Amino acid sequence: MKFKDLMGLHSDQAGNIDIDELILKLPNTPRDVLEQFYRDHGRKDQFQEQYSELDIYNLSWELISVTFDEISCATVFPSFQEWVNTCYIKSCGVSIDSDWKLIGHTKQTVMYWEHNRTWKRAPLFLELDYGLHLVEGHSRFGCLKGLVSKGLIPKNKTHKVWLAKNV
Repeated sequence: MKFKDLMGLHSDQAGNIDIDELILKLPNTPRDVLEQFYRDHGRKDQFQEQYSELDIYNLSWELISVTFDEISCATVFPSFQEWVNTCYIKSCGVSIDSDWKLIGHTKQTVMYWEHNRTWKRAPLFLELDYGLHLVEGHSRFGCLKGLVSKGLIPKNKTHKVWLAKNV
């Protein structure tokens, strides 16, 4: 099954693909990946532009722990780079004002960042021939970059990510 085949699955009025249908079609894919990537973004033009030919049956997803250095050079789809940069800039402000709300997320997410120095939900990366590519979690990635750059999170602290490899 290719990513473009998600366009043929049932979706709600907001364009989110039916999770039960995804579970049936991709039973070996973790639910968190199904929700974040396929359900939420499977019908979005920018994701179809990037991943239409991606064979999602041949992806093996694993929840792993990585340091910032291990993911810092991940590529980002050019259309999303500006958003990553915006989140980076907002999170850099935390070190100036000591106000974690500047990262601009929900209260629970802000509190999680402040108390745990990591994201609440693991972002998604693809392992490609040339290195890692960020699939989903652009806000989280931008926030982490800013918080690490300002010394609020150590570079060697580990963070959970979903990593997909071709099998």
